Order: sequence, then structure tokens, then C-alpha cells
Amino acid sequence: MDISMKYLYSGLVALAVLGHAAHPASGQIVDTGDAAVLRDSAMAAATQVRMPVQSDAVSFAELLPGNARVHVTESGVVGSAPQLMIRGIHSINLNATPQIFVDGVPVRYNRALPSFLSTFEPTRFGFVNPHDIAAIHVAAGGEELAAIGGRGANGAVYVVTERGEFGGTQIDFIANYGVSRAGYRIDRMGADGFKRYLWDYMRENGVPETELAANPLFDAALPQYAYHTDWVDMITRTASFNDYHLKLKGGDADANYLFSLGYTDKQGTLVGTDMQRISMRFNLDYQLSQKFKITNNLSYANSMAGYLEQGSNWDVHPIYVAATKAPFMGRYAYNDEQQLTNLLADVDVLGKSNPWALANNMANDNEENRVDGSISATWEAGERTSLTSVMAVNYFNLKEKQYRPSLGIVNDRHRIRQNVQRSSSEFTLLWNTHLDRNGTLGDWARYTGRAGAWVELFEEKAVYARKVNAGTDDYETLEQGVVDSASNTKFQSNLMRFYLNGDVRILERATLSASVSLEGSSNFGPRGRWNVYPGVSAAVDLLQRNTPHQARLRASWGLSGNHDVRGFYHYNLYYPVGYFGYGGTYLGNVANPGIGPEITNTVDGGLVVDLFRSRATLDAGYYFKRTHDLITSKAVPIEIGLGPQFENRGVLYSHGLELALNVNILSDADRLTWSVFGNLSTLNTRVESLGNGNIIKTLGSVGGVALPGQPMASFYGYRVLGVFGTAEDVYLQKADGTNYRPGDYIMDDLNGDSKINELDKQVIGSALPKVFGGFGTTVGWQRLSVSAQFSYAYGQDIYNSFRQRMHMMSDYSNQSPNVAGRWKSATEQGNGLSRAAYGDPSANGAASDLWVEDGGYMRLKYVTVSYDINTRSHLRFLRGMKLFVTGENLLTVSNYSGMDPEVVSFSDPLMRGIDFGASPLPKTFVMGIKLSL
Repeated sequence: MDISMKYLYSGLVALAVLGHAAHPASGQIVDTGDAAVLRDSAMAAATQVRMPVQSDAVSFAELLPGNARVHVTESGVVGSAPQLMIRGIHSINLNATPQIFVDGVPVRYNRALPSFLSTFEPTRFGFVNPHDIAAIHVAAGGEELAAIGGRGANGAVYVVTERGEFGGTQIDFIANYGVSRAGYRIDRMGADGFKRYLWDYMRENGVPETELAANPLFDAALPQYAYHTDWVDMITRTASFNDYHLKLKGGDADANYLFSLGYTDKQGTLVGTDMQRISMRFNLDYQLSQKFKITNNLSYANSMAGYLEQGSNWDVHPIYVAATKAPFMGRYAYNDEQQLTNLLADVDVLGKSNPWALANNMANDNEENRVDGSISATWEAGERTSLTSVMAVNYFNLKEKQYRPSLGIVNDRHRIRQNVQRSSSEFTLLWNTHLDRNGTLGDWARYTGRAGAWVELFEEKAVYARKVNAGTDDYETLEQGVVDSASNTKFQSNLMRFYLNGDVRILERATLSASVSLEGSSNFGPRGRWNVYPGVSAAVDLLQRNTPHQARLRASWGLSGNHDVRGFYHYNLYYPVGYFGYGGTYLGNVANPGIGPEITNTVDGGLVVDLFRSRATLDAGYYFKRTHDLITSKAVPIEIGLGPQFENRGVLYSHGLELALNVNILSDADRLTWSVFGNLSTLNTRVESLGNGNIIKTLGSVGGVALPGQPMASFYGYRVLGVFGTAEDVYLQKADGTNYRPGDYIMDDLNGDSKINELDKQVIGSALPKVFGGFGTTVGWQRLSVSAQFSYAYGQDIYNSFRQRMHMMSDYSNQSPNVAGRWKSATEQGNGLSRAAYGDPSANGAASDLWVEDGGYMRLKYVTVSYDINTRSHLRFLRGMKLFVTGENLLTVSNYSGMDPEVVSFSDPLMRGIDFGASPLPKTFVMGIKLSL
């Protein structure tokens, strides 16, 4: 590993002098020996997640839907990362997802390297088996995020794994089996209907009737064009889920331990997608003496997964190709004598791939290996003073392979076949030490305090190669073919922090907390490298103690940052270039020594009311977050020969209300218990200013824009006012100056120049919800328990790009039956759809509000029935036996016309909410048993 020794040395010196790390919600390493105990005020202030009793989740993020403060959007693509958002989006060009801490060790939620596929992002958290998770907490408050420093702008999620406990060895074995089936609801023509449409389509685009009559496609005597194939049904399936987990834990007065071993095999509902995982974890807490304790964490995970394109690359999108391929064709090829063979059919005469070739032969395979370890030592220096030092290291390796054969798959430009491989790795080394002190200030107050320092070294490397045009499809490696591209990348980052935090409890009525950290990151230049992040919070009990009712007023403020910059914009950057066969370089970036992190100012407060001796709790609050110094790019004149220059110029904000209610209606532990919960959050995230102009990004011809005064994650396109019925109705010109034709869409001429171009694009919707949350209930009667949990989101829009493609009529694709109502002539003006024009010469398929839909939904996420069997009478060797049955995603209420109102398109802040027709969330039934010895 090529890690700068000077940073390591300086970090060790700082640690030796100061020590380091803080409370969990500050983002510093948790005292792992007490990870399951919420000792620290900041962690205690964080919202604890209500996790489902049983599920088919492969990562912690799939356990979050329906919880307060965090908005979760899931995908039906197995192994994909759900999109997470805490109190809005607070960056445009940097990472906008929450920071994740696993037992205090920070892990980036999204990887920095792009996927081989257009939109797919596999989860990076398969290494944490959900069965090993003891608790999950969501941090969103001002003081909490200030303590996280340069990682806090987007909120944080803390994952705490289970630990051993005092007592004899306990053995738990869990086995789950499930089946899933997704509803691939796609309106498309059948074989006969599509053949009639194809005839009309070709005729409308100038093909003479005589040529159509001679076309073999319309010859009823040819068997290869007489099928009634359901291509979508062919490449989808009922998927299975197998999950096994063994856990041993126990302890005595000196040592507590936990060892777990798990195996998961989860299929996707699309043929060719699956995921397998093996995970191991060993946690040990050892008391060497009354004053000295050592804690160890060690885990290893291996996961393998197969994926397919489900984004904007329509040529190899199996679901889209299956929906648009002619259903009168079949899977296998015919020979010259019109006889069926057992050979897979190649690309057809209409230019479509064979969906079975895409699902069964094309492959994108990932293999991940991850090792995490940490060791901490705590010395009780006195009755009220302790010193803790923690070292943590993690290593992550990802091997990616893509195999794209020729048979049955359309060429990718000049590349007939291709094999792609990339090997990447991440290495993180953390060392932190902190000094803790607690005491009293007379009889009226008690306090806790902590001082520490933190050093982190991170390195990321990747090697990439692609070969194309191998001689045959038999080679699935880089052994054959022509080198098309090759590269290697390397990124290093070093972080140092010094901080203080503490709490004061006054007269058992008020708690004051404060934190401040000084953080330096090598991601920035000398003038932007060091930043101070202060924060304060207060909570006051408004009523006397020991009364049936309690009320607490809370408020917090803090500054946090986003230092996730990977471009080295504080340097003069030189890029390679070829010049008449010789290699050279050119200046691509002028150093900006003042560039620094994006800074977020968070203010929040609220009232917590406990009623009926805490049987009911209502939490109502308000938050406001304002991010300034957004990193944006400044365009320079093309004559200078430089690319866009990045600097801190931009502001955005978000605000909203948050409500949470928990009620224990019945609490007879021996007979009947009944509890209900619910939460609601509102969200308004808008761009305030952009010093370098609007920011526009495009994915699959769909645009996203950051525009002052407009919501974040806004869709950018045209507004359609109707269809030109006749030549006399045409009053607009295209961008090239030519006139539109009858049957073309009438676009809103925003600037009134009678010409439709980029200047006429406008905001046509936003992917962010205005309201989201969840609710549920749990009922228990003796040994039987039933729980249900719902999640919902309203006010967000979805750009239905898949539906748009099913109405585009720009090639020989199967389409929605609705295209029968298209414009055909001045006397058949149709029901609002444009004319059918091969190649779309008038850009009727440009992004427009025609395809923006209401994406609101309410979903029954989980229903679980569990029964605890009494084993004491007949099976005394068992401590317990519990049976589970869970249904997931059984009910969804939504007006959205697509396959699923939960749309995961891309993690980029401006590219959310675009539906490319990925696998929807399936309905799943899981049966399981837990044996305790």
C-alpha cells in the first residue's frame, strides 16, 4: 500500500499527545466495548430505527422504510442499494447520501467508481448481516451533525452490531426460506395487434403497399413469424430466498464474546440476477483488570452477485427489449429450409436483440471481499476519568466482470463482442484516542466531557481493461480480442481532527450539550483545508418529575460539512493527450487553493410530550438546513483550452416539520399487548443561488436541473400544449429553423421567439416528496405476535421514461396499445399522441411533461406473524423455538402507471426519480424458524 508515511507519522504524534474520538453520533469511533449501550448523549438523541421482525433484507438500508426522519426508496433489483435521504438533499456535485457508521467505523454509502451499467449501484453493505445488527440510529440534529464535522451535511446512520453478554453460551440458529414474484405490468400489443400496427407504421413512413405485401414478416405461411411469444414472462421468474445464520454468544465476569456465521442466497425476479453472501463476525470484550478493558471486533464477508442492465441503455435492457420485441417471433432460429433449430435466434430483422440472450448469456458479475477489524483499550485512570484508544482497519476488494457475446445481441457501436474487467480496492486505517471525565458541580449539576483526536488514512485504487471483437463468443476473459481501453486510478485522502464535547445536567431538569471540532482534510488546498464545526443543544423538562405527564423542550444548532471531494481541484491538473502518434499532456485545471468543503447550517427544535406515565409519546419538531459554499463549476472561454473550473459558489436550503407518535394501548405482559406508532415528515428543498449559473445534467435524454428558486431534483424539459392537427396549425420552428409538421407536438415557446430549442426547457416536476413517513402496529397475545408496518410518500413526481419509450413510435419496436390513437392525418388527429415517424425527426421523444406522473404511494412493507413454542415440557434441550411467517410488499396504493412507484435511477442529486423500467419490488413470503440452545 502506497500511503504517505509523513501523514501517518504526524497522526501518531498527535495521538500520543492528545488522544482521540468522541461519542457515536459525533461520527467518531464508538467505544465498541459498549456499543450496544447508549451511554453518550448524542447517540441517545438520535432516532432509533424500528426494525422488522423478519425480512429478506440483505443490507441494513432495507430495514429503514417507514421510520422517522429518513426517506428510503427501494428497488426490486436484487442487491441494489436503496436511496437514502435525511432531511433533504444538500449537495449538487458531491455525495448527497448520509454517512454510515458501522460500530463507529465510517463507510461511504455509495462507491465513488461508476458502475459498468448505466444506473445500477450495488449495495456496499452486504458485509453487515442483518442478523448481527443490534440497533440502528438515525442522526439528524444540528449538534449531532456538527460533531460529525465534514461528514455530517447529509445526516448519519449508525449501525451497531450485537455483542456477547454475561451468562453461559447461547446458541441461536435461524433458517429462512422465501419466494418472490413481481408484477411486471407492461401494456404492449399482442402478436396480431403488433403485426397490424407494423404494417400501418411502415406504410405511414412511406413504404409502398407492394413492398409490404412482399415482406416475409407478413407472410402467414412462414412459421418463424407465427408465434405468440410472451417475452417478458420468458425472462422473469418466481425467485427464491434462502438464509441461514448461526450465532454463539455468552460471557462471564472477565469476557463476553459473540461469534456468528451466515449464508444468504437471494434470486432476483429477472433471470440472470442473483446474490450470494457468506459472512462471519467475532466480537470480544475482555476485562483484564478492574481498570483495564480490551474490546475486539473482527468480521469477514464474501458476496457474489449477477446483474443485468436495467437503466438507460435500451439496446441491452432485457425488460425493455422483451416488452418491445415482436411477439410473433420465437426464441430459437430457423435454417434456410424454414426448419426450427436448437440454436438461439440472432438479432432479428427489425434490429432487436433476443431477450433470452440478454438475460441468460450476457453477464455482469461482481465478487466482493471485505475484512474489518478494530481493537480498543480503555484504562480507568480514576473514579471519574478514563482513557480509551481505538485502532480500526478495513479492506475492501471488488472484482467486476462484464461479458457481452455477439449472438442475439445488437452491436455496441464498432464493438461486436466485449469483455470488461475491473479490480478495485479500498483501505482505511483509523486511530483514535479520547479522554473522558465526569463529575458534579455542587449539588445542582453533573457533567460529562470528552477530548480527543482522530487520524484517518484512506486509499482507493482501481485497474480497468476492456477487450473487444474476439474471434468467437467462447471467450469470457481478456485472453482474446483487441484492447479497446485500459486505465488505472488511485485516490488518497488523509484526515485529522481534534475535538471537545460535553454535557451538563442541571437540577435534573435541563441538559446542555456542546461540541466543537477542528478538522483538516487533504482533499482541499491550504486556504480551505482546516475548518471548525461547532454545535450546541439543549433540552428542558417543563414539568415536575414523577408526574403522569412529562414535556421536554429541545433545540439544537450546528455547522457540518461535506468534504467528499475527489478531483484535487486545489492542484494544477495535467491530462494526457495524443498528438500525431505521440503522447503529451495539457493543463486541464488551474489550482484553486481556496476551495473548501460545502458547509451546512442546521437549526432544529421541538417538543416531546409523554402522557399517561409514558404510555404515549408525541414528538413534534421543525428543522431548517442551509448549505452554502456549494462546489460548482465555472465555465471559461474555449480559447483558453481549460475545462470547467470548480469553486465554492452556491446555496441551497431545506426545511420541514416532523411528527412522531408512539402509543402502548395495552401492556399486559402475560396476556394481551397492543402498540401503535406513526411518523410524518414534510420536506421543502430548494436552490437559493448558484454563482456559476444553472446546473443541468442528462441521463438517457432526460434532464435534471438545479435552478435558483426551484426544488432540488427537478426534471428539465418541455411542456407539451397539444398536437399540430393540420399544416395550417403549424406556427413553430425546430431548433434548426425548419418547420414542424402536422402530427408533431406543440411545445411551449417559453421565450416567444417561435423557435423551440434549449431556451424553452423548464422545470416540469420534482422527484423529492413533500410528505413521507410510516405507521404500524404490533399485537401480542400470550405466545402469538402479529406486527404490520406501512411506509408512504406523497408529493413527488416520477419521470416515466419507460412509458415514454412505449409511446415513442420512432422505430420498429412493439408499443403500448394506446398508440392506436396517434395522429394519422388531418382527418384522423387522434387522442393526443404525435405522429409515428421513424427516427423521430421532430424530436417528439424529447423530455416533456407528458411523461411526468404523480409518484405518491402507500405500501404495506411487512406483516409478520410469529409464534413462540413452549419447549420446556418435551424438548428441554432447547431454550426456545420460534416460528415466523412474513409477507412483504403485499399491498401498494398508488396512481402511478409504471411497474413500481419506488424508483431508484441514480444517486446523483439531479438524476433521481427517472423510471427506466427496472424490476419492481416483488411480493415476498418468507417462512422461518429460530432455535435457541
